Amino acid sequence: MFSVLVHKLPAMLIVVVLLISGATNALGRCPVPTKHYTTLGCEPAAEQNAQGCPLWFNCSMLEQRAHDKCYLFGKTYELHAHVPDEKVKSSCLALCTCQMNSRRAVAEFHCAHIDCPEFLSPHRAGCVRQYRTNDCCSSRQACGEKRTNLPRCTVGAVTYYEGERMQLPDDPCQTCICTQHFNASDPHGHTKCYTNACAFELIAPSVLAHGAAPVYYGNRCCPWEWRLPKANDRIRRDEGTESSNALEEWTVRDSCTYGNLTLSIGESLVGDVTPVGVYQCFCAIPPMVHCTLTAN
Repeated sequence: MFSVLVHKLPAMLIVVVLLISGATNALGRCPVPTKHYTTLGCEPAAEQNAQGCPLWFNCSMLEQRAHDKCYLFGKTYELHAHVPDEKVKSSCLALCTCQMNSRRAVAEFHCAHIDCPEFLSPHRAGCVRQYRTNDCCSSRQACGEKRTNLPRCTVGAVTYYEGERMQLPDDPCQTCICTQHFNASDPHGHTKCYTNACAFELIAPSVLAHGAAPVYYGNRCCPWEWRLPKANDRIRRDEGTESSNALEEWTVRDSCTYGNLTLSIGESLVGDVTPVGVYQCFCAIPPMVHCTLTAN
């Protein structure tokens, strides 16, 4: 069953459907969110800091993007080209086509949203939904005695039944399916795992083109939404901090540009308090600012 995915849907609502799990870390032990960079195809610097994070990313290829083409996971799509369904089905999307949005003067993907039966009916007590690798919808469910007799997988303090999706604490950007051969000491050995795709290029190309910053929420893998620069954004200044206007020697490798502001590594914006929560935006790994959202 398909329904039209409207681009005007709030970003948070869309991302709830798109995300299965989350981690803010896509590069080993780096604690800073980098999934937006790797999804866009930016190249990490060879040099790393003490936390294991690249000192910067090379995103120069983004400047060469054309307004009349669509981009997804490092691939370019001409107008009217279709994205293979297998590339987007884990995000609960299908029939994605590159089309020109004349109002925004930019090419965008238009997709159908997969409405799984579980989205439309309440969960039945005593049942578990079982999934195949990379699928959006469950393939079946087991209830009562059938569920009780299923093999189980234990990850930390959480127990899953065969066919359930699991989140591994050491790599939350992956989703795994519990199998009867699961071994907690070697969780990847006999487990069906796949890397979560962040499909924000399907829904927010015009926002990206206007310098928006990725917003991460909780321990999720992909950006929760994208925040556009605001006229009242200000860099947080501690007493004695040098003004950014005096630091003209900064380069793209040691600073982040956000709207009309330039932040050095380690600088942040004054928190933006909204009815949704507090947005804290940082320059941690240039050239992009990233933000975190703390709900009220």
